[in-house]
Amino acid sequence: MTDSPNKIIPNSFQTPNFFVDECMALLSGNEFKCLSFLARKTFGWQKRSDRISKSQIMAATGLANETVDKTMNTLVVFGLVLRISENNPQNTGTEWALQTDDSLVRFDALKERQEKASDLQRQKTEKGRQKLAERRGGLLDNPPSAGVSVGQTTARGEIVEQLGGGIVEQSGGGSVGQSPQKPIKTKENMGANAPAFSAEEAPENRAAEKSFAARIADFPADCQAAAELMLDVFNVRPPEKPGQGEKGGDYALWVNGLRALLKVAREYDVPFEKAMRLTYERWHNQPFDVAHPGALKKSMTSLLAQYSRNLHTEAAAEVPVSAPAEPGTVPSPELRSRMEEILARRKSHK
Repeated sequence: MTDSPNKIIPNSFQTPNFFVDECMALLSGNEFKCLSFLARKTFGWQKRSDRISKSQIMAATGLANETVDKTMNTLVVFGLVLRISENNPQNTGTEWALQTDDSLVRFDALKERQEKASDLQRQKTEKGRQKLAERRGGLLDNPPSAGVSVGQTTARGEIVEQLGGGIVEQSGGGSVGQSPQKPIKTKENMGANAPAFSAEEAPENRAAEKSFAARIADFPADCQAAAELMLDVFNVRPPEKPGQGEKGGDYALWVNGLRALLKVAREYDVPFEKAMRLTYERWHNQPFDVAHPGALKKSMTSLLAQYSRNLHTEAAAEVPVSAPAEPGTVPSPELRSRMEEILARRKSHK
């Protein structure tokens, strides 16, 4: 047992039942907090009114500066709080008082606000349900089918059935065998020589391939060839272009990423297709994954910088120069010509 005085009993102040019984359901949490604190500072000290600074209200309620201003003004509009006088020269705060005439409380405005908030919430809920129904391809409140809701075949050929929401029964103790929805992709089955579609996706029907071609055609003209290389080299499939009014999402991410890669290739004066295939060779031996073009930017920049440096070193070694070139200077015509010959020779060997 502790000898310290109890902080709850009998330390209390009188609060009108009216605040809880008739007002609380119509007020926001912030409004009721401020109303309770004013009751503590007035009725709690047997006062009709009191000068209370904004900082006191903020400290007691935990509300921010602007929130206190908005909340107190709202309580005044609804007639629950009275602003007796503004802050004085001594800066002791505005003088506040609680309404003691219940007939002057604007219950009509409080109830109207509550009804508008309820209507707005219903509209948001209905809009959300409609969007969810569109994504699922049907209405959310469709009645369940009276027939079999689950039908599967076990490894032994028996039927797994669920009738009318009852227990799922499986005879013979066999396991339910289902093929995965999508094949698992690994780095071994990705790349320039990998098929763009798995066996499940590309039998005689090539509709999926046409859809990817259509997606690439929806990209800006400067990105189409690059998007096709992302599919051919890395087997990363382009996203669909969003409809009018929808956010850019993955499509915008792809456009920005492709343009960033094209810029890197231009800066190092390397054909984009060659830059992509060189990057694939490095990626294929590294543990990182690629989900969109932007993920390749750092790798391509590092690789092309090294590639360009090696090319310059090889050319310089074969062509003697009278004096070392200053950093940042343009190679001599003879050196540049030799570099171009080496680059042509490498291309012919590919």
